[in-house]
Amino acid sequence: MARFNYSCFISYSHGEEDLVRGFVEQFKAALRGELEVLIDRPAFIDEDIRVGDFWEARLATALCQTVCMVVIYTPVYERKPFCAREFEAMERLEQRRRALLPGMPQLGLIIPVVLRGFKQLPGRIGPRQALDFSHFTLADRQMKKNPGFAPKIREVAERIHEHFQALEALEAKACEDCASFTLPPAEHLQPWRAPAAAAAAWPPVFPNR
Repeated sequence: MARFNYSCFISYSHGEEDLVRGFVEQFKAALRGELEVLIDRPAFIDEDIRVGDFWEARLATALCQTVCMVVIYTPVYERKPFCAREFEAMERLEQRRRALLPGMPQLGLIIPVVLRGFKQLPGRIGPRQALDFSHFTLADRQMKKNPGFAPKIREVAERIHEHFQALEALEAKACEDCASFTLPPAEHLQPWRAPAAAAAAWPPVFPNR
């Protein structure tokens, strides 16, 4: 039977340096710890893809088989085509699943966790209630024990649990097409921000010339 295999899908832009890798590692461990006492479905992260798997198909199936998405947002996230494809795929799933629950118009299946860029969120993120983790630094080695972060991580876990409770009775319907679900092509992605108007104003117009 089609079902939710995962409690959440963690989407983020991979980084070469310690900041992003350190944050993702700590956040993932802390969130999984909170989730395991609430839901008997693990969180999915792309590190879970096994060697030899067709990774894009594996990602698409896992995304469809998850209750909701947690986006670790940084300004570079929206400029990475693969991140944007994951996000837009979840938007489509969100629209389908909201249609299954017409009495819950507030249901949002994308949970933004903002590592950097909280004051200038793009329109795709802005309408959603986001959690600000922008105070995180590499000095924060124990996020799950940090009183500034631990309650926020618990809030994320509890929200995921609420989504699972709302959708659990409908999971067979919500996941029935997951075997054929695909990510949207990069060339069909919708822009996250309006193009800058400054380029259209060049060259400048000077008075009396």
